[in-house]
Amino acid sequence: MSGPDAPARRPARTAIAASVRCAALLLALGLAGCAPAETADEAAGEGAGLTPAAGALPDVVRIEDPGLHPEGVEYDAGGERFLVSSVTRGTVTAVGDDGRHEVFITDPDITSSIGIHIDRSRGRLLVANSNVAVFQDQPGHARLGAYDLETGERVFMAELGALTGGESQFANDVTSDPDGNAYVTNTLTPVIYRVSPDGEATIWAQDEILGGDGFGLNGIDLHPDGYLLVAQAGRRQILRIPLDDPSDIHVVGIAEAFDADGLTLTAGGDLIAVATTGEGDAAATEVLRLQSSDGWETARVAGRAPAAQNATTAAVRGDAVYVVDARFADMGGETPAPHFDITRVAFR
Repeated sequence: MSGPDAPARRPARTAIAASVRCAALLLALGLAGCAPAETADEAAGEGAGLTPAAGALPDVVRIEDPGLHPEGVEYDAGGERFLVSSVTRGTVTAVGDDGRHEVFITDPDITSSIGIHIDRSRGRLLVANSNVAVFQDQPGHARLGAYDLETGERVFMAELGALTGGESQFANDVTSDPDGNAYVTNTLTPVIYRVSPDGEATIWAQDEILGGDGFGLNGIDLHPDGYLLVAQAGRRQILRIPLDDPSDIHVVGIAEAFDADGLTLTAGGDLIAVATTGEGDAAATEVLRLQSSDGWETARVAGRAPAAQNATTAAVRGDAVYVVDARFADMGGETPAPHFDITRVAFR
């Protein structure tokens, strides 16, 4: 999601800039709340039952599920399906290439499911659990749920916000290391949490550079060389933090400043950032392909593509990159948004 200045940079366009974009949208529009939750049967729709991938990859996967508002997206190659979160229902939905979908995870303890991440080392799906109403001056929370990737059964629900106290909490995005430890960003508190494979949560990094003017950390991913790349949305920066020394926080040198939401590393080492670029009337939502030749001390924009104004995060599927459009600007209206698209990115 994006920060408090999202309304000026994304007109009406009244939306959030990305992972925590939903929050900024709610704050900017003064919405009374999100669409009411639906039952699992209602959310699954008539066409439940997924179709395995076959032949050429689709350019667009359309989810006909009014009011879903998916913020996070992953591609589960083993299950041949996309997985998407929902800020309005707190569910995770599995989606086939033909758009047929079914609820995969429904947990009454999830308020809003934000970033999601497949922990392949443990065969789990990690789900950042927050409450978007925190941006309307209501109590927030930060939790991490872990679920069996095959069955959807809950493994644990880790409480994160209690480690720092207060109600300014918003667990935004999550990644994991080869040992099964999860790392979770908090947009409203300058910390990154670590959660062990057994669900034990600790504060892994805490520094003022992790905070922003009301809006701080967003997307996160782990580089195989042993450091995290983290979006500092409030400061329009990408941070590099080594796993063996979380106090060594380095701002990646990039000539172009942008407000990044989701961050996703490809198998080839490129970093995909769904971002707001430009300022004021020149602001735009783009998907950026970043590359580095010095271990992410510095980076450059090697490719870019336009995206829907409420695109949030990206999923890598082989050599293809897909982004999800959460349509946050349509939240809270009398008529819910009828569909949501997962779109293949064509870089230029």
